[in-house]
Amino acid sequence: MSTQNIMPALISEIETILNAAVKNDGNKAIKEIFKYPATTIEKYPAAIFYPSEFENGFETNEENMKTYGFRLFLVIAASRKNLSDIFDNIMPETVDAVLQSLDDNWSLSNINGHRVWLKVDTGAWTVSDEQGSIEVTAEINLSIKTLTSNN
Repeated sequence: MSTQNIMPALISEIETILNAAVKNDGNKAIKEIFKYPATTIEKYPAAIFYPSEFENGFETNEENMKTYGFRLFLVIAASRKNLSDIFDNIMPETVDAVLQSLDDNWSLSNINGHRVWLKVDTGAWTVSDEQGSIEVTAEINLSIKTLTSNN
């Protein structure tokens, strides 16, 4: 069975989940989505995600355990809000909305008949000075495993 459509399916699923993320007040959690390392962001909070790693473990002569890693960054400009408000309210609400959307909307239990598992872990929240403006970033790592057949 072909595994060539797995990466596009994963990218589409992640984008759909990010678009579905809604904060407690009913507003969209993410205003702009990039499927590549973006350098210019106009709408905040923004989400940037892209593939970060790939691993292929041979379980048997017939089955492979493939792991697709994605880095997801949630970015908020600090020029309009103070850092305390971003770290106390805005970023936690945004991260919670994205994590809840992953829980509620992950629909890829299989791709082309291949079983799929999702593991999510969070990384550091950082502050950086990008192009003269302050941005706060939260990192989320997605590890997606598929069991594929060589038949």
